[in-house]
Amino acid sequence: MAEITNEMILQAIKELAEQLKNHAEETNQRFEQTNHQLTEINERLSQVEQKIVQMDKQLTDVANGQKILVEELFENKKEIKRVKNVLNIY
Repeated sequence: MAEITNEMILQAIKELAEQLKNHAEETNQRFEQTNHQLTEINERLSQVEQKIVQMDKQLTDVANGQKILVEELFENKKEIKRVKNVLNIY
């Protein structure tokens, strides 16, 4: 009877070990999938970050261009006013 009990315990241990091995393999596969997904997400975020940097640069260029245009417009208005004043004199 002791031999049967020992054999049953040994068989149960083997089955549990196999289940644990299978579970560990499944868990490792899930971690690998998750790691792959995170890598893809990081790549996408990097692309988005690069696009944002590019857009920021473009917006800065636009703002600088607008500033130049406003300054030139102001100078042109001053010149027009000066010419009108000169013409009014004569």
